[in-house]
Amino acid sequence: MSLVPSTKGKTRKTRETKDSSRGRVFIIGAGVSASCGIAVANQILREAVMRMESRDSAKTDRIHKLLQYLYPNFDESIRNYPNIEDFLNLLEMAKKFNSEEFIASSAWSKPKLEEVKRFTLQAVTDYIWDRMADAGKQRVVHEFVRQNLREGDTIITFNWDLTFERALENYPGDPGFLYTYSTDRDEKHFSLLKPHGSIDWFDEAAVKGLVSRSEIGSLDKRVCYYPRFDRAKNPKLVDIPPMIVPPVTEKEFEIDFLKRTWRFVYRAVSNATELHIIGYSLPREDQFARLVFRRAILNNILNASKQKKRALRVRVVNPDSSTEGTFSRLVGRSVREFEFQEAYFEDYVAGLQE
Repeated sequence: MSLVPSTKGKTRKTRETKDSSRGRVFIIGAGVSASCGIAVANQILREAVMRMESRDSAKTDRIHKLLQYLYPNFDESIRNYPNIEDFLNLLEMAKKFNSEEFIASSAWSKPKLEEVKRFTLQAVTDYIWDRMADAGKQRVVHEFVRQNLREGDTIITFNWDLTFERALENYPGDPGFLYTYSTDRDEKHFSLLKPHGSIDWFDEAAVKGLVSRSEIGSLDKRVCYYPRFDRAKNPKLVDIPPMIVPPVTEKEFEIDFLKRTWRFVYRAVSNATELHIIGYSLPREDQFARLVFRRAILNNILNASKQKKRALRVRVVNPDSSTEGTFSRLVGRSVREFEFQEAYFEDYVAGLQE
């Protein structure tokens, strides 16, 4: 099995192995990362751009100009930044309309829009790396993983940060985790699926020659992960964008590994007997995720009706009461065991420990 050094001096196991299938799947959203001090969607753009402003005013100015163009009421003096998901969706729509097919714009051409998108994602990435430096704030995730996850569980996280990687690397006995999913793998390993990518995933060709080959692990022929990435020690890597995908309506799947990851997500949810949805609100902008989950749940219900698996149990944990309706409509009436707990992640974890 291929082994690559991790941030903690342990190992990340990167290839699929054999054994039995598992049934517990945890879907993790921004509400979990919020417990580690990482802002959620309606705040992260504000936090990230304000941080960039002190380091690169020129890039910040470009982002502000586009915000003023798309949001007439935006005022940088009062910092009324929009939800990042809404902003990136509008940006994608602007790229489509500002074209020869519709009405081309010299003020905001496709290259200029793409430039601002790159600056925005760079600002968010830098902000997350900065927050990840405070290991103490990740304690609640470590507690949850150590006390409530079992070897063989599958975690689907839509967060770009590394809080679950670091928690799994500290799991008792160090069983390791895979960035893949298969029903035919060692039941001790965790599966960690990141359909929106990760801040430590890079185009391998882009980092070639800048880092030691022994420090990175390959996810496929193009994508590698670099768990030891230190922004202070690797200044040449700072400007290389990580492999991350915003939760926008129309996804462009240029990265084959992310296509595979969505297939893994579908299979994991299809096979699940327990589905724990924690801190994830299924953003309205992410229609692709909604479709994948709905198809997977329908397949899950069909398999249960044929007695190929146990009936699915669903638990949703979220401080926003409206998510109860979102997920009850998604799973439908055929899922009879549906539980909603209105709670912040850190309070939920504290309750589990009592």
